[in-house]
Amino acid sequence: MQKTLRPYATTGVAIVGATLMTVPPAVASLPDIPAARDVALTSFLTDAMAPWIDQYNIAAENSTVLANNFNVAPFVAFQQFLANQYAFMQQILDDPANIPNVVSTMQDHLHAVMSAYTMLTVDPTDPIAVTTTLHTLSGEADLTNFLLGHGFLYTLLPNLLPALLPPGTDVDSIMPIINFVSSPMSGMIMGMIGPGISPWVALLNSITDGDGINETLANMAGAFFNGATLNLDFLIPLLGDAVPPGMLSHIEFAFGGLLTPGEVGNTPYTIYDASGAVVSEVPAVGGSIFNGVGLSLDASALLGVPLDMTVPSHGVGPIGAIMGWEQAITGLLGGEAWNWGGKDGAPPPADPPLSGFSFPVVPSDFFDDGGTGSSAADAFDFTSLMDALGI
Repeated sequence: MQKTLRPYATTGVAIVGATLMTVPPAVASLPDIPAARDVALTSFLTDAMAPWIDQYNIAAENSTVLANNFNVAPFVAFQQFLANQYAFMQQILDDPANIPNVVSTMQDHLHAVMSAYTMLTVDPTDPIAVTTTLHTLSGEADLTNFLLGHGFLYTLLPNLLPALLPPGTDVDSIMPIINFVSSPMSGMIMGMIGPGISPWVALLNSITDGDGINETLANMAGAFFNGATLNLDFLIPLLGDAVPPGMLSHIEFAFGGLLTPGEVGNTPYTIYDASGAVVSEVPAVGGSIFNGVGLSLDASALLGVPLDMTVPSHGVGPIGAIMGWEQAITGLLGGEAWNWGGKDGAPPPADPPLSGFSFPVVPSDFFDDGGTGSSAADAFDFTSLMDALGI
């Protein structure tokens, strides 16, 4: 039986083996579908993340400016205050007769800081206003690009308002308002409310521009950190005769976000190395209500020649506004780097006010008992001190 079936079994195995060797596969290789899906998914993510990455990069740049401002001189106003006290104490120890001058200087500093906070009673030409607006208003005019800075416009307003306002308008009653909206206090007010308003301004702008849902959400989230600008052209017809016809073609207002540093007239704080070469420059920060207003003006009515001028808007956030006020205080207390508008040569080095300080030392002859007039204390006249104190 086995010998009978063996030839058939051998023949069957040979046929099956030959078939496996000669017949091609019945199913072709499948295409690389996962790779195609990966490409499509990557493209989708790139497009979806682009507006979010843009907003993040703006926030990172703003944060860098704020951080560098702080790092130049942490708590710079407090540093300047302490540095002044050490200097005053040394002056008194060197000669007690300096006490009236020291007291008078302290009073001047206190008056300057208190007046600068709201600027309600400060004349635009007053040194207090000149120093303060370096930290609340943008720089002077750039006529080559037909740009006007808010600081330049602020100094012109006392002379421009009588020509722009209706006859009989009391300009003196309007200037305190202009002063306040240019003050550090106004900048801190706008800095506090800006992050709450900016996302809704961004939503309005996105609807106006026809942005998609993803881009709209990115703009709103970014506006909380970076701010947004509101178009106010609809107000122009409502101004009526308050502005000469055709002079004003565009109005906008820039709201700051949490990290918006602002842009002001004080020159960048300059860091030098031992050889006097510039190592880095840090832009100053700050702002105000007035600094947030943007205008496009046709100056032909004023200058007699066709000329379109622009006043760019600059928002400010809470951190930038507070740091700007600190730096303004430092300038009011005598800090040169924080009180320099780009004139009179190279900018002073932005050294921290307490760098290189030393505690006051008592002169060896301060308590000399060698007789009347032999010590510094003997030369002190208490009458001068009483006069300085108003007693």
